[in-house]
Amino acid sequence: MSPEGKQFVEQVLAQAEAEGATLRFYGVAGCCGMNLSAEIAQAKEPDTVETVEGIEIAIDPQIAQQLTDVTIHAEEENGQLGLVLLGYEQSSC
Repeated sequence: MSPEGKQFVEQVLAQAEAEGATLRFYGVAGCCGMNLSAEIAQAKEPDTVETVEGIEIAIDPQIAQQLTDVTIHAEEENGQLGLVLLGYEQSSC
């Protein structure tokens, strides 16, 4: 996790209204297999919860392999700061 990514995630989690909310990565079925999605929510069964730079991150086992060697980062685009996964390669059909 980059320093920019950590700061962004901490800010978003501080604004979250849900008790126990964390950054959660999960899979959504698509035409080419499992697509990666992210949300601020509580971990769900059977997520694995890992602590990265002091932040708990929930990961759906179906997409865990897609997050190998990925860096959580934040960048500004068109005046909006957003989450970026450096090193992530989306599968395509």
